[in-house]
Amino acid sequence: MRSRDVVAYIILFGVAIFLLLFVGYVWVQNIGWRYLWLLIMLEMGLVVMIGYLFARYAISPILEQNQHLDRMLQDTLHELNIPVATIQANASMLKKICKNERAQKKIARIEAASRQLLELYQDVEYTIKEEISKESKEEFDVSGLIRQRLELFEELLQQKRLSLQLQPLRVRLPKRGFVKVFDNLLSNAIKYSGKDALIQIIVQDSALVVKDSGVGIDEQELLKIFDRYYRAENSQQGFGIGLSIVKSFCDKEHIPIVIESKKGKGTTIRLDLRKVKV
Repeated sequence: MRSRDVVAYIILFGVAIFLLLFVGYVWVQNIGWRYLWLLIMLEMGLVVMIGYLFARYAISPILEQNQHLDRMLQDTLHELNIPVATIQANASMLKKICKNERAQKKIARIEAASRQLLELYQDVEYTIKEEISKESKEEFDVSGLIRQRLELFEELLQQKRLSLQLQPLRVRLPKRGFVKVFDNLLSNAIKYSGKDALIQIIVQDSALVVKDSGVGIDEQELLKIFDRYYRAENSQQGFGIGLSIVKSFCDKEHIPIVIESKKGKGTTIRLDLRKVKV
């Protein structure tokens, strides 16, 4: 809304208030205090109407612009999915045809990059659906999903010791949101653990536990660990939003989350999935 429009509405509102007060004064002088409540009701209705018209005129351009941006973003995301799928399909074909070892490695890098693009696409799509409250829930096995995600972390886990205790556990949740939760938990465990450190991923008793033997967190930091943009003193990477995303998702889906940590001993994060268990 332009500044001159704001000034015009302020002047109009001021004039309206002045006229209402003037009418009230004349009413009292000529009619008295009788039926003054009726005049007050009429005045209040007029003030509300003027305020409504002002708010509608001021906000409607912003709403229209946001709707336009939402449509453009959704259309762009839809179109982005097509070239990514094309890259993956052609890379797969080249991998079957080409026998050269160096070329095979290059094709593998292309496939990895296309998977990362697809991951980003799915993250943005999930965020949009979450904003408009249309993110659908689906049933899936937590242990099966974890095995799939571990393939993407294969290179990062090469210098760690990984322990898996994965029992079947079917839940009903927004799948992409849960993927982001697990990825953030595992990413933090890898990031804050040294070489040959033990990382345990446990799915049993209707819970998901991610445990590392890394640097750990002291008690003062534990109070702030879920705050957005907060980073521990020993953090050298990231923007401090990973655990904030985890906490936000768990709160929304009513998943209790417990974090235990000791400085120099490691960190354990437990998600209680009983309420979302199928």
